[in-house]
Amino acid sequence: KRSNAKTVAFLGVMFALIFVFLLVETYVFSAFFGAFTPCALTLPLAIALSLSGSKKPMVIGGTLLGCASFLLAIFISNPIFINPLISILPRLFIGVVAYGVYFLLKKACASSKNTFVKEILPCAVAGVFGTLSNSVCTIFMMWVFSAAELAAVFTTIISINFVAEVVASAVLVPIYVRVINKIVKKG
Repeated sequence: KRSNAKTVAFLGVMFALIFVFLLVETYVFSAFFGAFTPCALTLPLAIALSLSGSKKPMVIGGTLLGCASFLLAIFISNPIFINPLISILPRLFIGVVAYGVYFLLKKACASSKNTFVKEILPCAVAGVFGTLSNSVCTIFMMWVFSAAELAAVFTTIISINFVAEVVASAVLVPIYVRVINKIVKKG
């Protein structure tokens, strides 16, 4: 029972952190990028949560990000992301894709003596693939529900958001994974 309480508390804190990051990104980045803001802090955190520990929590990070995105859309009345099939469903695949890539690269790089290749590279590449799955699935769901003109959305997301998210994920996911693993081991 004690371990369940710690897990629930940890996930609650992570959800709050993701929500605050998303809120900051929405208001700070919107001044520079307009309506579609990059998830340069939240997406790497969601991916890192999916990579921490065993394969069981691989959908947790994306689910928390999707729920935070949905709640924020309600609070700021964003008509696109109020639809849970756009805000939550695509985010479920982030962790699955990222964990799959991470698992394969970790196995492929296991014999390397280089710490970067053995530990950091699998996290960074998994972060990039998690970001790619987020962008592709979200754009697809927006197209399915005709939430916005696909050309405008595609141009904005690929030109600005995707580049910022890929760079942030490649850099921040390994850092977040290391920090989260230390927190989990202490708890």
